[in-house]
Amino acid sequence: MKINSKVCPYRLDQRLVALFQAEVDQANPQPGQAVTINFRDPSYSADAGGYHPVEVRITVNGAISYVTDFSYVGIGPFAELVKEIDFDFGLRSFQHFGREYPLQDGAELFAVWQENFLTYHAGGVFEVTVICD
Repeated sequence: MKINSKVCPYRLDQRLVALFQAEVDQANPQPGQAVTINFRDPSYSADAGGYHPVEVRITVNGAISYVTDFSYVGIGPFAELVKEIDFDFGLRSFQHFGREYPLQDGAELFAVWQENFLTYHAGGVFEVTVICD
């Protein structure tokens, strides 16, 4: 599967495309399988903080379907891991803490998120798991 970055409505940094492609290549999905990539900081918690978990879905056609950044909301034992930022290219929507906006409203935030994510990934903070289905 080759990632098709041309169908994404936002500008994708080629480093991000290459990072996703490397994970897809390593997972070696069978024809007809989509891929979900999970990036997790094992030390991230509601109390200690850390780097937000990120999930990326890539369709069988190689399009990036969504990019979701999760964070804890609440304190102590009542904290829940929720979607903080969701760029859903398939549904053409952008959400921030559950509030939905037109996709174009998220372009600037995506650019900032993308740069931060690339920096964090380069720092080796994430454990990565890939699911082919």
